Amino acid sequence: MRLGAAALVALALGPLTAAALDEPAWPPPPEVLGRMRDLQAKIGDPGSTKEERDAARSELSRLLKAPAASDRPARAAIDPFPSVVKPIEERMPPLPAPPTARLEVIDPPRRPVINPYTGSVLQPSAPGFAIDPRTGGVLHETPSGYVDPRSGRFIPK
Repeated sequence: MRLGAAALVALALGPLTAAALDEPAWPPPPEVLGRMRDLQAKIGDPGSTKEERDAARSELSRLLKAPAASDRPARAAIDPFPSVVKPIEERMPPLPAPPTARLEVIDPPRRPVINPYTGSVLQPSAPGFAIDPRTGGVLHETPSGYVDPRSGRFIPK
């Protein structure tokens, strides 16, 4: 009984092992490689229609697959960079004539910060600090003003 079951298993697994041992011929013949390059050019051509690109993509996918692996996803055979298309220079809008308006971004003028508690103008020193000349105190900068660490008072910018 065991011998019959073993023979049945061997007959069932025979075609699978033969398909697994079948090595695909790579690289493909030169005429197939030429057809693959033609299909890639068709896919990357900006003048081709969507249907032409889809048909070329499916044919290239079929050519990239090994005969024994028709249900597995395709793998790349050729470097994908030739499909990148450079924009055509003629389609770019022309530059305007020289006397055109232009926008220049400048920083707004800085107003002096006045300490409302002492009436003195704060002198910014190192980044993040200012000095009150009347008291000699060092103030710590915040996004919207300064804080006096001794008194805890806030001085808005």
